[in-house]
Amino acid sequence: MPSPTVITATFSKRLSEARALRGLSQRALGALVDKDQDKNRGAVLINRYERERNQADMTKAAELAKALDVPVAYLFAEDDDLAAAILAFAKLPSAERQRMREELERLAGKQRR
Repeated sequence: MPSPTVITATFSKRLSEARALRGLSQRALGALVDKDQDKNRGAVLINRYERERNQADMTKAAELAKALDVPVAYLFAEDDDLAAAILAFAKLPSAERQRMREELERLAGKQRR
């Protein structure tokens, strides 16, 4: 199990990557998730998350993931391959997800032998 420090660093990195993928500034993302607050406050909060100054709770992580159109799991993926797989899997239609899950389970079963 990763330490809280590693989890925070991973979240910060993935948040920054997802924001860049969507072409959003910290201010724009902050405005999407903190609509009722001062626009600068949202930008400051995003900056603090990305610089590992603050930790998002699960509710805030879910709000950020929704605003960025990524699965919450992506924000906590410990390595780049897993993060890329999560993003790709999320884009698949339901039937394809089922097929891919079965194939991954088959491949993982081969590795255990």
